[in-house]
Amino acid sequence: MKLFNKLKERRNKKRFNAVAAKVLNTKPIKADKSAKVVILSQVYHSALDMSLLALKSFAVHFGPCDIEILDDGSLTNEDYNVIEQQLSGCTVTHISAVDTQQCPTGNCWERLVRIIELSQERYVIQVDTDTLTIAAIPEIVNAVKNDCAFTIGNPIFNTAVSTEYMSAISNNWKSNHVQVEIERRLNEVELENFLEYCRGCAALAGFPSKAVSMALLNRFSEQMNTLLGSTKWNEWGSEQVASNVMISICKDKQILPWPKYANYGFPSQGDDSAPETFAGKCASLHFIGSHRFSTRCYEKLADQVIKNILGTAGD
Repeated sequence: MKLFNKLKERRNKKRFNAVAAKVLNTKPIKADKSAKVVILSQVYHSALDMSLLALKSFAVHFGPCDIEILDDGSLTNEDYNVIEQQLSGCTVTHISAVDTQQCPTGNCWERLVRIIELSQERYVIQVDTDTLTIAAIPEIVNAVKNDCAFTIGNPIFNTAVSTEYMSAISNNWKSNHVQVEIERRLNEVELENFLEYCRGCAALAGFPSKAVSMALLNRFSEQMNTLLGSTKWNEWGSEQVASNVMISICKDKQILPWPKYANYGFPSQGDDSAPETFAGKCASLHFIGSHRFSTRCYEKLADQVIKNILGTAGD
């Protein structure tokens, strides 16, 4: 069964890639340097088409915004040319230019640090390469207008909870995943205004201007390094919790309503293989890696976005 599922996912990925490549034939998006909002995504070479689909579908539904791509080090000169053609005026920052200071390196930490840097001047929205915006996003537009931080969550954690409750409930979970290990110690963290916790996902998150700082992120990292040890703290997933904590420190914050904003298949919304399960009900889907190509839904929704929303170049 495992072999069958792997073969199916490989086939679905190939089909998706063929559809995603069509994003190169859609209307270019122009980065608005005067915008008060910048959308950012960390991009790797083999996911370039997917990232263009994520950024363009978000920008079309959001409105004028500046755009920045964080090159994870794998983008080629040809990739840079494609980015300029598709996202005119987009800023590309190489990962080596980001100093993570007292935080770990790798595992998306440079992305979070770059977000904090940019947020000292403007509102920043992290748009992951594997997200797809399929409908209007008024909650995000209003969050930006009101300088409210946001993240996507799930039906269980659909609002902020006290750090004490988060620590207590996570102690009941049989897991040694770094996210759970961190959440068990949140009641020991000493940070200004950190009284409640938004258990969200870093794939789609909004950071108001000047709401958090590198000083706060460094302090959180130093405390967690002491509480967990450097080996655990440097595991994949620690950046996600750090993102949640930075969102949680913001004066105004919200977890976007589920299932309108959701991690695909996590949890299931019924027949996850059918685009009809999501069309007209969801605004943004994060096709999380473990479920991304379990069905052909990502491919089919991407095809609809390309045909019906992004438009053909030259129209």
